[in-house]
Amino acid sequence: MSASDEIDEMHLTPNGWVRGSSKIDFAGWTHRDPPPDRLLTVSFREYMSSGFSKMELTADEEKHGPDVDILAALEKHGVEPRPGADRYYGWPEFLKKIGYKKASA
Repeated sequence: MSASDEIDEMHLTPNGWVRGSSKIDFAGWTHRDPPPDRLLTVSFREYMSSGFSKMELTADEEKHGPDVDILAALEKHGVEPRPGADRYYGWPEFLKKIGYKKASA
């Protein structure tokens, strides 16, 4: 049994980010049906194997649309579906892999 294992799903749609299902320690899952027009689902996981270990932050992505549509939605609605998303291993790497480039100021 882990000391902590929490998951938050976020769905990117053409109209913005939508909260999905979530799992909170000892409270179990809160299920939310994914939107039918989702382009991308990101599962943000916070895992700590014991009280003495470091918190592991990971993001797993599941594409439901073409990269061009995902990139357009990211440009329009932002790349931070939840606070601190850029600290989750996998999320910045995914953005780079699909060719997202931060808009110039």
